[in-house]
Amino acid sequence: MGGIRCRRLGLQGVLPYFRKLESDEQYGDDPLHGATGPMPISRVDPANWNDFTRATVAALDQLGLENIHDQNGRFEDGYFPPTFTLKGDERYSAARAYLGPDVRARANLTIWTETQVEQLLFDGKVITGVQARRKGGQIIVAAKQVVLAAGALQTPAILQRAGIGPAALLKSLGIEVLADRPGVGQNLWEHASLGLEAPLGEQARQDASTETSTTRHQLGIRISTNVDPATPADLFVHIGADPHSGFATIVFWVNKPSSRGWLNIIDRDPAHYAAIDFNLLADNKDVQRIIFGLKWLQQVFQQPSLAAYALPLSLSRFAVPAPGGPALDSILQDQAALERYIRVNVGGVWHPSGTARLGQADDSQAVVDSTGAVIGVTGLYVADASVMPTIPTANTNLPTFMIAEKLSDAILDSLKESQHVSV
Repeated sequence: MGGIRCRRLGLQGVLPYFRKLESDEQYGDDPLHGATGPMPISRVDPANWNDFTRATVAALDQLGLENIHDQNGRFEDGYFPPTFTLKGDERYSAARAYLGPDVRARANLTIWTETQVEQLLFDGKVITGVQARRKGGQIIVAAKQVVLAAGALQTPAILQRAGIGPAALLKSLGIEVLADRPGVGQNLWEHASLGLEAPLGEQARQDASTETSTTRHQLGIRISTNVDPATPADLFVHIGADPHSGFATIVFWVNKPSSRGWLNIIDRDPAHYAAIDFNLLADNKDVQRIIFGLKWLQQVFQQPSLAAYALPLSLSRFAVPAPGGPALDSILQDQAALERYIRVNVGGVWHPSGTARLGQADDSQAVVDSTGAVIGVTGLYVADASVMPTIPTANTNLPTFMIAEKLSDAILDSLKESQHVSV
């Protein structure tokens, strides 16, 4: 964990919780996967890849990459049908997997939507509840334990408004300091991203129409840039084509970045968003990773199976094709223009994490301990992507579910120990 002292986060500490939550359609019997959990896991069957995807695979084979089949079972470079939380062609959310009709009917569960947490309430340093705004009015919910799961952008803001965070910041805003934890809002990770797009010619459009799957995200690729030899698998790439929009889209992100940002509230008002700087390219290694990715993708599309389409690739922001960007072949000839474009157009991929990270109490940058308990106060826990010491070399969706499963057990165990009662 990059020198961070944090127990129980090795593979054997987290694997049981990944297996517990998964219901993997293809690999449920594998020791690295689960078969009976609430979250369905599936992949596009390569038999259903369209001909454009097959042409891409042929190009990757020419460059020496292999089909590793299971991106979460093998960790070397290669290509694979990407893993999704899918059942059939339907995406599953945490709410759909965990809050089914039987759960919603429980007498000890109340679900509120359109409710904003305004403040955590304390008696000294002991949590007593939450103040929230609901249906235009202010309400108070009393509680001896509160689990904060507002995500890596809102959780640290809620903590700071409650007086848990960097003392100098809190004092400057007139907030009483309950716990001086300088790491609250720091260590903000995100996967820096960029994209390419090209209008499809007639043959490419036809070849992209030969699928039986409804998703264009049929192929994932993991490669190592060797910008830092100690950090393998540091680029993730999707290549696909959509016959309906008429575009080929290539999106990629820095799968293991070196840059980190920060987040601080600007005042005590919960209606005001915090000031955020993702600082995506603070470390030049991440610029070099993106440049490597663009040059590598140029090579991919120069292979005969894809070169036959003669796609005019141009740079674009992540996620949505944005025609009008600079041509890939041209901008790769101008290093200054290339770096300038990257710095202006780099984006994230909705994977913020790390802003209330796990660690030991004597680590000034740690915010929660290995049970998710916030250091310096009593009764308050965090269970979301905020607690990640470093960003996963992967999407953050399933790791966040794992954190929730693991910390749920840890919280229940700690309550049993402290109260000596069944929970």
